[in-house]
Amino acid sequence: MHKKYFFFDIDQTLGVGITKVVPPDTQYCLDELQRCGHFVALATGRLQYDAAQFASAHGIGSLVADGGNSLTVDGRLLQMEGLPLEPVKALLRDLEQRRQPWAVVIDNTYDRYTPYADYPRDDPHNYMNTLVGPVDIESLQNVYKVTYAREKAGKSPAPTHGLPHLPFIDDTYLVEPVDKGKGIEKMMALLHANPHDAVVFGDGLNDLAMFRKPFFSIAMGNARPILKKRADYITKDVDKGGILYACRHFGWLPEDPAAPF
Repeated sequence: MHKKYFFFDIDQTLGVGITKVVPPDTQYCLDELQRCGHFVALATGRLQYDAAQFASAHGIGSLVADGGNSLTVDGRLLQMEGLPLEPVKALLRDLEQRRQPWAVVIDNTYDRYTPYADYPRDDPHNYMNTLVGPVDIESLQNVYKVTYAREKAGKSPAPTHGLPHLPFIDDTYLVEPVDKGKGIEKMMALLHANPHDAVVFGDGLNDLAMFRKPFFSIAMGNARPILKKRADYITKDVDKGGILYACRHFGWLPEDPAAPF
């Protein structure tokens, strides 16, 4: 067997929607890949703490999290970087002047801090703990994520200061690192593995950065069209056995008549 290094996005790749519910056939595939000697890891924009909870629940010990800014191998956090501080502080100053409520994640937990008691947080999919109190922008030392309320209709958006922005729940923006590909490169170097042996699975816009050579990229059937155009292969949807189908198609897992899927 030629060892491969698999990196999976979470939402709508391993998990159905953003529910984190992993189909049984996908879980079977993850377990079998590791049993056969392959390396299996997550590649996610989620905070390391959050991603590690998901990984542990599904028998995965390694992860590239924080959009490529943190590396965990065999359950041990080896590296974790925040967003570039000066652009973050400049953004927060602008938001203060515009009176757009904002919140920051400054440690490796589910907590986010905001000085705004009315910060939007009603969406049931919100997994963060929102803590209200004074936040001194100039004293911030590490910021892993920023979320802030979108501008009102007819008002121009705040300057991005070169920071990646993604639409988020509660009609907010999410600012987080998005270069999963860079994180995978670091992980492969750490493992002394050939980057040509990396296989990446994804579905969304934040997966674009890891759909690059020399990695072999696989888009889910439910993936965004732009990701499918860049992919080396398009498999079935997440809830139609897409992960298992691709791994058998390329011979990374053998067909097993006794297998439950």
